[in-house]
Amino acid sequence: MPDFIIAKVDAARQMLIEAKDATDAKRVVDIAHAAEVYARRQRMSAEAISYAHEIMIEAERLLGEFLKRTKRAKGGQPYQKSTSTNVEPVEPPETLAEIGISKKESSTAQFVATLAEEIPELYEQVKSGKTTTSKAKKETNKRERRERQTEETKESLTEQAIIIAGDCLTVIDSVAPIDLLLTDPPYFTDGDFTSHISAYLAKVKPTGQAYVFAGSSPEEIAAYLRMDTHDMRLEQMLVWNYNNTGQRQPNERYTSNYQVCFYYRGPMAPSINKPADGTYQYACQTVNAPDARIGDRWHEWQKPMSLIERMILNSSKPGDFVFDPFAGSGTTMLAAAKLGRKARGCDIDQKAIDICLKRGCKYE
Repeated sequence: MPDFIIAKVDAARQMLIEAKDATDAKRVVDIAHAAEVYARRQRMSAEAISYAHEIMIEAERLLGEFLKRTKRAKGGQPYQKSTSTNVEPVEPPETLAEIGISKKESSTAQFVATLAEEIPELYEQVKSGKTTTSKAKKETNKRERRERQTEETKESLTEQAIIIAGDCLTVIDSVAPIDLLLTDPPYFTDGDFTSHISAYLAKVKPTGQAYVFAGSSPEEIAAYLRMDTHDMRLEQMLVWNYNNTGQRQPNERYTSNYQVCFYYRGPMAPSINKPADGTYQYACQTVNAPDARIGDRWHEWQKPMSLIERMILNSSKPGDFVFDPFAGSGTTMLAAAKLGRKARGCDIDQKAIDICLKRGCKYE
């Protein structure tokens, strides 16, 4: 690392230690940022770049702390002197503009300060350069969105959503007769689970109904069509279409932005409830998939809550027993419990079970 860069950043570090107000902190941000930019342009070592970057982020954190301690009225009114015992009584500049800070810079600095306090592991990633402040903001927004959705789901439950830890064929004898079987088993890339589904179709009451999701490959669809459905009749093949797929375009086939759902009815099953204006009965339901980019996806093949709710409303009534032998992230049980159904499910994957519990399910 060139000596003058070391001297420049060392000086910035000392200034950071001695900083008494937002102006001091902003000066350190500027010096460290300039050193980092220079180091990058001159293609200096990663050590030089990292050293300058760390001081810049630390200075930005301190700047954010100073700004959070002061009170600023709307309309460009002057800053009020901080009353913090940790800050020397130095007259602060009157406005953000006078200390060379834009509203955006002020917001970013205060975000960095909050990040260091509330999510230190993410702050360390920003400081080390493993992620950017912009990406950290998106990540915190995703976390906040997920936490808000989780709390809303928990508050909406009118029944308990029960998760059972265990293989579905191991627990099958303890499962009561089912009013609605609604499940999303692993796709054929993980094996053939049609025998498991067949066993559970035999557990559905004569008055019951079932929905089984499957992939769109011809081999998988053919296997389900050959499956023994016992007294359940395959009434229809439904389609779930999602238009927010992130798949790369294949060279020899079309991009799959849909999945099949097999709809079965027992010999004494009642008519569909028709809870909506008719759109809930479209054989092709277009609902975007949960998206990791906005924080509402817990599982790779998680189904949208609204899609599952439509099926539950169509094919069951409050108090009915809804079961999912491949619980995954718990969407089926949570949707059923939300709508006043007795909700149970099982899974052998402890990670999936932990997700179910985080989202509001409970152990039996």
